[in-house]
Amino acid sequence: MSRKFFRIVTAIIAALTLSACVESQTPLITDAKPLLGMHFIVNLYEDFADNKAGNVHSSVYQWKNGQYIRAYGQARDAKRFVAEPLSDSDFVIQSSDEQNKRYVYWIGRRLTPGIYSIVGIEELDANDATRKAVCGDRADGICEVTTRDQLLTLARATAAKPLRNPAIAVVLNAGASF
Repeated sequence: MSRKFFRIVTAIIAALTLSACVESQTPLITDAKPLLGMHFIVNLYEDFADNKAGNVHSSVYQWKNGQYIRAYGQARDAKRFVAEPLSDSDFVIQSSDEQNKRYVYWIGRRLTPGIYSIVGIEELDANDATRKAVCGDRADGICEVTTRDQLLTLARATAAKPLRNPAIAVVLNAGASF
């Protein structure tokens, strides 16, 4: 499962340029392991129209100080992230801004070895009662979670729905030749 998780997390991290609606002010995934190995390359395909990617780019990540750090790639890609399994094929990904003041959450889904769909966790995927209990009455479209249980509740709701407008990530071992 760690190999699967590695590939999914990589894909999710690459997709952090997608919009996510669930955030926190503190990290809720705090015991992450380097599930994707010590370094890897991810090619991200996003903004699909007529079955063609509008944007394609690559980044290199390495494990350092308990998280994956972008070593090379576009500034819009996640600077740092961690991931953990949600189910056999789904993962929760946590990325942070440059100052580690905001944390954003994603679902990565393994389609086949090395290929993943990535979408932001969406509070609208939860039923009304759950959404109101977790997110309150915010009108700005962002749900701020404060506990791991709240995060996992919303993550499961998004994972239970068909993924909408996902990015596609192709993960390669950094030791592979092109």
